[in-house]
Amino acid sequence: MTATDTRLIMLVDDDATIIEALEFNLKRQGYRVTAFNNGQEALSKLSNVNPNLIILDWMLPDMHGPEICQVIRTRAVETPILMLTGRSTPGDVAQGLHSGADDYLAKPFSSIELVARVQALLRRTARGGKDNLKRMVVGELELDDDARRVLRRGKDVDLSPKEFLLLRTLMINAGKTLSTEQLLNQVWGYDFSGDAKTVAVHMRWLRQKLEEDPKNPALLETVHRCGYRLNGPSR
Repeated sequence: MTATDTRLIMLVDDDATIIEALEFNLKRQGYRVTAFNNGQEALSKLSNVNPNLIILDWMLPDMHGPEICQVIRTRAVETPILMLTGRSTPGDVAQGLHSGADDYLAKPFSSIELVARVQALLRRTARGGKDNLKRMVVGELELDDDARRVLRRGKDVDLSPKEFLLLRTLMINAGKTLSTEQLLNQVWGYDFSGDAKTVAVHMRWLRQKLEEDPKNPALLETVHRCGYRLNGPSR
């Protein structure tokens, strides 16, 4: 990080004290910052602002953070989102991730941890798309990387950005068992500091969308004490 870094961070929080503190710490790291105190205004200005990263509070006066995440993702915007929340139960974390957030940070948090999460998300974004596999077919699944599209038996499957990346990683390694750590590293990044259960949560969502019987998966297999494997011939 240098003082000449021009990446822009959008803050969405209705607490003026938190906004002031975040702006101070992020600008001190060289980032540009623009702030909004409600979800509707942030959504209306998103395409004009075009941020490199969004820091989004869970509780806002007009919309909840997960709701805003969902709207952003339905617009096919893949800007990384860091959710700030005072809610840290597994169910709350799962809801935030399922809505499209890339990471979450429970309150209270230190400025050092916040900056570390921001830097990690931006590094993962910069590393994205490092291989050239554009179209893959494994069994009855087809993945088109350019179109960000997945088909099962010729029918579209609606996946979140992280579900897409997780499936893509499994398809690249079809027939191989990947550990939870390997999947975290390849999908979320080596510097991901969230809960390792994130992988299990996203695997459950993928099974619900891709398996005939999600409770007895045949395609997305759990390999006991080893990890996960995508079964099926690739071509």
